[in-house]
Amino acid sequence: MMARNPWIFLGRLWLGLAYAFMFLPLVVLILFSFQKNRFPGFPLQGWTTGWYGKLFSDGTLLDALGHTMIVSPAAATVATVIAFFAAYALNRFHFRGKTALLGLVTLPILIPPLILGVGFLGLLARVHLSGTLFAVFLTHVVLITAPALAIIQLRLAQMPGSLEEAAWDLGATEWQTVCKVVLPFALPGIFGAWLLAFTFSFDEFIIAWFVSGFQPTLPVAIYSVLVAAIDPSLNAIGTIVFAISCAVLIGIELVLLPFLVGKPGGDA
Repeated sequence: MMARNPWIFLGRLWLGLAYAFMFLPLVVLILFSFQKNRFPGFPLQGWTTGWYGKLFSDGTLLDALGHTMIVSPAAATVATVIAFFAAYALNRFHFRGKTALLGLVTLPILIPPLILGVGFLGLLARVHLSGTLFAVFLTHVVLITAPALAIIQLRLAQMPGSLEEAAWDLGATEWQTVCKVVLPFALPGIFGAWLLAFTFSFDEFIIAWFVSGFQPTLPVAIYSVLVAAIDPSLNAIGTIVFAISCAVLIGIELVLLPFLVGKPGGDA
């Protein structure tokens, strides 16, 4: 036991350094959002909430955040639904061209975003959709369906085929089997796929920069502000986004915790 103590200490030290490396930029971001000086740096020169006041009075970044919070959940939801049915078809059925279809679905994540952005801009301009939030929504659905498909397909690959056969033997139709057997089994993968798709859509910049026009998403608006000048309001909007992320995460934990804690007792 004594011989293992140094390794345990080194492991904990390494873990602490890793967490510090990940969270230290967020701590600095929050500190700079309340710093009085326009140019962030140490030592800190006074405290103020004026940058938050400027953020709300200007409204540009908040409008962009609103656009992102409209596009990203919608795109993640549609992409996850498409990914679930595609993953089920790829796992459940054997048909000609199955490999080609899988390659076609995953192709957008292999093409450089710059090329995709130019292509989407030309296509959407011809159908008079360029420069709208709907254009950003469509492009994000195309882009994030592939990673969502990968996660759901991995989950469905773990499902024994006998579960569906047992449901059919008990008189369930194929649609009832999908809703009452396949869907509950795939739910953790679906939830993870939605979160990943939402994250990809929330952070996506290059394609949104090409097709968003005068309705920019948050990454595009942040880039526009950075090109113009250094603005501490960026630290304020970053802090707000981080706070929203923490609130959503805590909310999800509070919703799921009763089910996770109550499951062993229910089985007993």
